[in-house]
Amino acid sequence: MRKKIEPNFFIIGAAKAATTSLNSLLASHPQAAIARVKEPHFFSFDHVYELGWKKYLTLFSHCRGQKAIGEASTSYSRIRYHKSTVDRMKEHVPNARIIYMVRHPLERMESAYVEHACTRVGVAFPSINDAIRQQPMILDSSRYWEVFDAYRQKFDESRIKIVWFEEYIADTTAVFQDVCRFLEIDDSVIPDFERERTNSRENASTRLAKLGRSDVVLNTTWDAAVRLWVLDQIRDDNCRFLSHFGRPRDYWGDLFN
Repeated sequence: MRKKIEPNFFIIGAAKAATTSLNSLLASHPQAAIARVKEPHFFSFDHVYELGWKKYLTLFSHCRGQKAIGEASTSYSRIRYHKSTVDRMKEHVPNARIIYMVRHPLERMESAYVEHACTRVGVAFPSINDAIRQQPMILDSSRYWEVFDAYRQKFDESRIKIVWFEEYIADTTAVFQDVCRFLEIDDSVIPDFERERTNSRENASTRLAKLGRSDVVLNTTWDAAVRLWVLDQIRDDNCRFLSHFGRPRDYWGDLFN
């Protein structure tokens, strides 16, 4: 009888921290397999979860004996908005390995703002300052300690891997191989950059033009008061996160001085 194929690892976010890139590089590893679609949102979106576990497992029906089987859904780190995610994941995959990618919190917000404008139909926020005030999820996705702590309440810390965006970009091969060791697959494999997928690296104006939205003007310049308010919101969270993982307070520059 063929062994039942189930996922054993998840890339949970954060959004705009290279999750698409890592997901595609792992898909090219001979001992790893990735769900047929990126971001199935099974554990987070109620309407998807209600379709059932068996339906979800069809996303892995192409897997053939790989040691590491997983998927990436950035909504899994939006725990304020999808409160059942961690419990559902623990119920179905109690020994899962969790990969959490983090990035300079303000730069991640800026990138999320641009992505929102380029992928959402409708009114684009005229500036990052408007987006932060009207779309709190953009800010909340940079509460890294809050997310990590929620997962470590259910999964042993040894089963949670933090990937730092800045280190990933600086030496993708080294970080990829470190992730391979975490997943207990061959860490001598060199990532296949020919098959790497990323969210579009075109600038925002080019992407908007292709969508017929050339009239949309984006502004990623922070208003001083809004920037200060944002830092006040995330300071304690981010500093605790940095400290827990042995990173200095100024790891992301002078944000928290």
